[in-house]
Amino acid sequence: MRTQRLGFVGLGEDTVSACLSMLKIIDGRSPVQWRQSSPEQADVLMVSSEHHDHACGDSLTHKPRILVYPNSQKKPASTFSLPHPFRVMQLLDVLEDVVHTLDASDPGDADTSHTETATVPTADFCASLYQAINGQAQPQSELYSSDSPEGRLLVRPGSHRFYARPPLLHALSAGDVSFAPLTACNETVSEGMVPRPLFELAWLTGGKHSHSLLPWLDENSTFRLSRWPSAAALNKSRQLLSLCALMNRRALSLRELKSLAQCEDNLLYHFINACEISGLLVSQRHTAPALQLAHAGEDNRRFGSMIRGLRTRLGLS
Repeated sequence: MRTQRLGFVGLGEDTVSACLSMLKIIDGRSPVQWRQSSPEQADVLMVSSEHHDHACGDSLTHKPRILVYPNSQKKPASTFSLPHPFRVMQLLDVLEDVVHTLDASDPGDADTSHTETATVPTADFCASLYQAINGQAQPQSELYSSDSPEGRLLVRPGSHRFYARPPLLHALSAGDVSFAPLTACNETVSEGMVPRPLFELAWLTGGKHSHSLLPWLDENSTFRLSRWPSAAALNKSRQLLSLCALMNRRALSLRELKSLAQCEDNLLYHFINACEISGLLVSQRHTAPALQLAHAGEDNRRFGSMIRGLRTRLGLS
């Protein structure tokens, strides 16, 4: 598990203390451990909006920063922001956003292992979303678009974000929305479009892929997460949070996940597929368990034959 250093600038002691307490709760729910450090040594800064202009010197301007603003005020025009007071899940979400940005700006540190190359259908929206997020779309672009009866959707894979107006977001949350496959575009994100995590889009549009694994995934593979999905999309579901915890620790086969997670198959398939589409899944073909079971079965048969032979010699059968 990697460690990132978080520095505080211009925030009160009570806010810093509350944040550190929340970080202890977050530990184990994210692939990143956050530790407090001085602003000069920090990887990321958490800055008060009231002291933003004069609290950060020239030596700190290059660091990613989370702007903390009073929740009674309008959200500032900042890449990362938190209303004050904030909750644990809000903190977890914004820290995940920061990590995604750090990973995107430094590809050498990113987890490059992923699903083995497979033929991916292109007619389906989810397949086009998978290709855009995982760099397989042709032509490649910084921004992709799709239209639906409820409005236009924009996807920016580099920032792990999609953009839509509130009516479309509401329709997505309420039920299935029919999207055309994504296509590369050169337009800009217009005012009024709300940014949301890409995992949320993969989850909300992947419901029709909940009866089995995606066609290019192998049921004989093991599966793990490269990082936790957006917490907001999980909607505090115990089963989904358990799946995240299980798959974050180690690679597991489909049989092991069904046994340990104790959730319905369609929920498990839905979750695995959404993680795959959004680029969070690492899968690897694994045949060892089947071989081990075969050897175990052969050993059991030999042991059973020996016991029957002994019972016959002793006149017990």
